[in-house]
Amino acid sequence: MTALGEVVRAFGDRPDVAAVVLASADGLPIHTAGRRSVDPDSTAALAATFVRQAAALSEATGLGEIDTAVLESARGLAVVARVGTDWLVVVPSDSADAGALLYHLRVHRPALAALL
Repeated sequence: MTALGEVVRAFGDRPDVAAVVLASADGLPIHTAGRRSVDPDSTAALAATFVRQAAALSEATGLGEIDTAVLESARGLAVVARVGTDWLVVVPSDSADAGALLYHLRVHRPALAALL
């Protein structure tokens, strides 16, 4: 497994992460990990579409380039974070501290991007 794959797997093994998919900007899955099963193809494709729309909203509101987007739904959160030119889709576990998870994503973003 590549160093990037190992990092994604280690991130997916965190107790506060249920699933993680590293997706290309084109919407293709690169790596996936975690305890919760997600469809990597659909997740990556929809994340690319979601990010394009979130980026347009961010620009329209004067917030500039998007780095992270959080989607809150009835059964939890999904976090999409820029990693270089790709996107890391993280589904936190039910007991996750979302603030701490967002902080770790921000802190480790440069190291992940360097592996791409």
